[in-house]
Amino acid sequence: MISARFVVSAVAAAVFVPSVAAGQGGASPQERFALFTSCSPVNVEVFVHNTGASDVTQESVSRRMTGRLRDADIYAPSDQPGWALLRLTATISTYPIPGAPAQTVYMIRLRFMKLLYDQLSDPALATDRGRMVSDSLGAVFRWIHWAPTWESPRPGIGFFAGRRDDLITGAIDRLLDEFVAEYLRTNAAACE
Repeated sequence: MISARFVVSAVAAAVFVPSVAAGQGGASPQERFALFTSCSPVNVEVFVHNTGASDVTQESVSRRMTGRLRDADIYAPSDQPGWALLRLTATISTYPIPGAPAQTVYMIRLRFMKLLYDQLSDPALATDRGRMVSDSLGAVFRWIHWAPTWESPRPGIGFFAGRRDDLITGAIDRLLDEFVAEYLRTNAAACE
């Protein structure tokens, strides 16, 4: 169940942040839409599907992500829900080959998600000269959804012989570093 405080915060952010973002200098409109959050902290969500003998787990990747975002001072603990979410999905498979080292294949995707309000599709909402009119605040919340606004330009994809966790964690670190650099650059004025 979503708390009322969380939903009200999300609606306020969805309504007011675009006007604040318009005043942000240095980033293109696309970058502001994709990554601008007034430097608000980012929640983390991790999905790891590992069928190999690798020690890369959901917990280890989650610790890695939270540590990196904490270092950049943009991490939001799970008990403090926000309206920005960084989702990492990793699939790791190791295939045994008789008489040869096992072959490991991995794919990592990093996506930044924001809560967005689809005002145009909300049938419970009417407009009166640009002013929102609704019978109940609850009608608005049905049209707030997580939407991916940024994705790592290059997913982490690779294969190698054996079981080397360092190659997989290195790919995760590179994607995280790329996200943090772009996020901080886009939110630079707000993060000061």
